[in-house]
Amino acid sequence: MGKRGFTLIELAVVFGLIGLCLSFTFPALVIYRERTYLDATATQLATDLRKTQIEAVCVGEEQSLTAEGRQFVFSKTGNPPPGGSGTVVISGRRGSRSVIVSSAGRVRIE
Repeated sequence: MGKRGFTLIELAVVFGLIGLCLSFTFPALVIYRERTYLDATATQLATDLRKTQIEAVCVGEEQSLTAEGRQFVFSKTGNPPPGGSGTVVISGRRGSRSVIVSSAGRVRIE
């Protein structure tokens, strides 16, 4: 009968290879997590702005939303009055996303 199991050297090699693989993938995972956070935050803000815009049209009166110290205003037609449009920049360590409300009322993410 032969021996069963692994030697200490075999286990050390396997764990060393696993550690090497993790050392290459960990930075990519951190970058992915930060980008996902930026995207999710920008998407949530754009959703909130569109909801406020729709409420202004449905209720038939001016509605506003303050985000990141910037106030966005939508008239009862869904368009922002003069001064109601603008941009919010959401920044992270590895990039940024801009949520833009145009003077025509279009909400977009760049």
